[in-house]
Amino acid sequence: MYDTPSIESDSVVFLSIKEGREPTLQKLTDEQGVPLVPFLLVDSIEFEGPMRPDLPAALTGLSGDGPQDTAQARQIVTAFSENAFRRPLREAEATRLGSLIDTELDAGRNFAQATRSALVAVLCSKSFIFLVEGDAETPRTHINDWELASRLSYLFWSTMPDAPLLAAAKAGRLREPDVLIREVRRMLADPKASRFATTFPYQWLQLADVGKFPPDKKLYPNYSKTLEQSMVAETTSFFGEMLDRNLGIREFLNSDWTMMNGPLAKFYGMPGIVDAPMRRVALPAGSPRGGVLTQAAVLSLTSDGARHRPVHRGKWVMESILGQSPPRPPPNVAALPAAAKDQPRQTIREQLGAHVTNENCATCHSRIDPLGLAFENFDAIGAWRDVEIMPPGTGEHRPVDASGKLPDGRVFSTPNEFKELLAENLDLFALTLAEKLATYAMRRPLTLADRESLSPAVIALKDKDYPLRDLLEAITLNPLFLRR
Repeated sequence: MYDTPSIESDSVVFLSIKEGREPTLQKLTDEQGVPLVPFLLVDSIEFEGPMRPDLPAALTGLSGDGPQDTAQARQIVTAFSENAFRRPLREAEATRLGSLIDTELDAGRNFAQATRSALVAVLCSKSFIFLVEGDAETPRTHINDWELASRLSYLFWSTMPDAPLLAAAKAGRLREPDVLIREVRRMLADPKASRFATTFPYQWLQLADVGKFPPDKKLYPNYSKTLEQSMVAETTSFFGEMLDRNLGIREFLNSDWTMMNGPLAKFYGMPGIVDAPMRRVALPAGSPRGGVLTQAAVLSLTSDGARHRPVHRGKWVMESILGQSPPRPPPNVAALPAAAKDQPRQTIREQLGAHVTNENCATCHSRIDPLGLAFENFDAIGAWRDVEIMPPGTGEHRPVDASGKLPDGRVFSTPNEFKELLAENLDLFALTLAEKLATYAMRRPLTLADRESLSPAVIALKDKDYPLRDLLEAITLNPLFLRR
């Protein structure tokens, strides 16, 4: 960032309270906190090198090269703006920025200061800060080629479009199906696509909640930050492996392999893996792992640090796998009563039995609770257990019961049986995952028209078991992807 100009002026480019709030600093809000002028608060800025050597040559004007006149300043700002806005500069924008340069020069600023003021204006523009699609002057329902280039680049790479994307947009051909699919495949083959393989599962599977409630160290002494990071890495690496190999999405529900490193292998009780790098590992026959539902990261994010929460696990399955949102609980519903110490111990399943007898709870919990109780063999951090350690009371701790009955009447006895039941209804999961992907790609909720457009393209992949990369291509080639 550039320093505030040292000469006196009515227009202050930057204000800083790093050294304390000076009485001369501009007042930004009134007494009620309502902004008096538009402003942006920046907490910190971090740069990572090496700096790009391919920046427009005109930018060298800031270091003293070139004629340092108005024409060069405009050239610098135009080149910078088109990179910042990810599209050509509009005539009105060029006029405003040129006027700003002229005003700064007329006020006595030198070439570099005037040019920097215009660059600051660019960096404060909504066209830089946001991915702007459409404008108020010309209402339209679909995005243009430049906006499509940004939609693709931020979907797969989490950054601005590269030269080939911009070239296709400039030629007005990016929306042509053959050009679009070529660019999608090129981008997915690029190492930068690993960003998508990390950021999407974070959103879809709610991985940001892992570690939100740090496990009680007395109850879970083996839990560590390293283990937590390995848990999350298993899930994101699993998604990356699915994407790289274009595997069918059934593997998300139940697979005979997972991604693992030394700390996670020790936690899972898998011998022969001691080092840190994540790699694909075949699971032994009958392993309760496989797929994302029984990965430690997913199991731990629905816990409170002391105990697992079957209701939260069931809600997670409904939202993330079945694409259903359970209604909010009714107000003023009392918490489940805890058993007295002089009464027989109760399993969590027995405590949740109160949901069935309470008419305020039964309708929803009859659908939610079985989905969570299917994972009773896993504790709050996702470790396997055969015996349930129950709250204080009389009697012995009892073997875990992970059985259940789905609303459609199908029954299961183990986590693996439950996963197999989910995989039997793969079409529902495919539509759910497709909607999650499309929502992420378009950065907005889907409309009914979007869903109607998407559904046939997804179901067309049924015979191939819904390969993940094919599913992504179907979304980007679908007419909904061009809608604002």
